[in-house]
Amino acid sequence: MIKEKIYCGLDLGSQKIKASIMRISKDQLDLLGVSQINAQGILSSSVTDLRELCDCTHRILSGLSKKSGIKIKNVNLGLGGHLVDSRNSQTVIPLTDRGSKVITSFDIRKISRQTCLLGVNLDERLFHNFPTRYVVDGFNVATNPLGLYGRKLEVDSLLLVAKNNLVNNIYKSVNQAGFEISRIFFSSLSAAKIGLSSQQKKDGCLFVSIGTEVTDILFFKDYLLKAVRIIPWGGNHLTNAISKELGLPFDLSEDIKRSYASVSDCDQEVEQGEILVKKDSGYIPIQRGDVSKAICSSVHDFIKQFCNLLNQEKIIEHLSQGIVMSGGGSLLPGLLEQIEKKTKLQTQIGKVGVESRRLSNPAVYAAAIGLAQDNGKDSLNNIFSPNESGSVVKRFSNRVKEIYQEYF
Repeated sequence: MIKEKIYCGLDLGSQKIKASIMRISKDQLDLLGVSQINAQGILSSSVTDLRELCDCTHRILSGLSKKSGIKIKNVNLGLGGHLVDSRNSQTVIPLTDRGSKVITSFDIRKISRQTCLLGVNLDERLFHNFPTRYVVDGFNVATNPLGLYGRKLEVDSLLLVAKNNLVNNIYKSVNQAGFEISRIFFSSLSAAKIGLSSQQKKDGCLFVSIGTEVTDILFFKDYLLKAVRIIPWGGNHLTNAISKELGLPFDLSEDIKRSYASVSDCDQEVEQGEILVKKDSGYIPIQRGDVSKAICSSVHDFIKQFCNLLNQEKIIEHLSQGIVMSGGGSLLPGLLEQIEKKTKLQTQIGKVGVESRRLSNPAVYAAAIGLAQDNGKDSLNNIFSPNESGSVVKRFSNRVKEIYQEYF
């Protein structure tokens, strides 16, 4: 009998904290529940009040536990793009003083450790290290260098890091809330793992997650995460635009954005109609077209930044599978059509491959669901570590062969 396992994901955003709980068996994934609350105690890229963040964590996880009827002990923590820094790193190590040798998993682990030492600052914590390309002896480009002969090994890596003290403070708040953190992930990467198919990752695809403060952009090709870029634009920029243009409080502008905002060309006719909003002691009428006009400039500035980024990185020709959107901001009516029009790339909302009648907006909870499902080793790294999979006997046999090749 296959024992079922329970996993929980906690997605820490700047405005919302989302959580999901999932039952995983051999052939089945069952989403048991999702939840979200307003984030308190964390602002932008810092923890402002440990007690408030602890209380938020306790309320959302305890509530989810009560709703699902399952006790939660451990969580997979996801950090949003506003808390994460990405950088490219290049490392070279010699393999032998004279002649050449067979490259083993020991050599790959050695160059990986060297990458971490050279590419990560003392006040940072590394939580993702993705090799994007290996080069043997300066000319032989390899996806997987295991078993090749060489004297020198180079690797280009993509590193994702966060400030060490920030992570320590988040760990402390979760522990004080009565829970343990199993692993830490980049939230948008976890969302991409369930939002993209293997074919999309192979052929070339851009995964775009629009959050509250920033938009995370992930480029996949040949099953690998090749690049991560972050644009400082999110849903709050639209809310601020509505608040400024219409002279409304931020919270009221947020409600109007969610209910009535839509994207269109600035020179096109906007949607007609009137809405009544409560302000001070009475109600005032607002034209729906004024809401769309208020966000028009901000949206098109974002699309311009997005297109400039694609041109600078020179990746448009590698995006045969187009663009996949996620996050609450991607649900803004008309946004996908405008991005598709400007980039001339197929654009769609990412699908969450988990069946649940409780889930009305999968894009909103994609990261939290991906975190709950992210219970094993990073699948994007498995291609570089074939000897780490398989039976115990097979792994032992491979190690013996490597030791023989290393010394004889």
